[in-house]
Amino acid sequence: MASSASGLTLTELQAGWDRPDRLVLGPPFNPPHLIPLVEVMGNDRTGAGVVDRARDFYESVGKVTIEVKREVPGHVANRLQAALWREVIHLVNEGVASVDDVDTAISYGPGLRWAAWGPTTLFHLGAGEGGIAAFCERYADSFNRWWDDLGHPHLDEATAARLAGGLTAAGSGDLDALAAQRDAMIVAAILAAGRVKGGVESPA
Repeated sequence: MASSASGLTLTELQAGWDRPDRLVLGPPFNPPHLIPLVEVMGNDRTGAGVVDRARDFYESVGKVTIEVKREVPGHVANRLQAALWREVIHLVNEGVASVDDVDTAISYGPGLRWAAWGPTTLFHLGAGEGGIAAFCERYADSFNRWWDDLGHPHLDEATAARLAGGLTAAGSGDLDALAAQRDAMIVAAILAAGRVKGGVESPA
């Protein structure tokens, strides 16, 4: 049995089961009919081989899996997007840029690269000779400075209103039409990157 819960932990879910050894987490990523990612997690109460069998099943129907090896709230992908959105909100709250401009910076900047590979692989590639080790040595001071300056906003009523008011053309359109446009762009990106049913033809 695999649960798609992205907020509840596996330990919380296992409390209600007579056979917790048969239960794993397997949350997909939205929109799940297009995005191949599934995060699979077991723990010390999970039976031997259960996680591997779950991953084999998902991959047999064209999904791409990762194994979450330690229980943390939000698992992996949700924590990553939460971290990015936190800084989006901070930049908007601080008047650095508008909601639309921050979204544009992501979708027309690093978002395009992330559709190919993750950030660590991309930095490894961008460093040239020496790879990620050279990149870390070269840019440690810059990243440490940026990290020290990252914001810690809270998603309160005023922030939610500021975000809602900041969405213009894309955010104020018909939701069904926007969803269809999103799906078409995701399909195009998947096809362009060689991500097809049965697995990933290039590193993910």
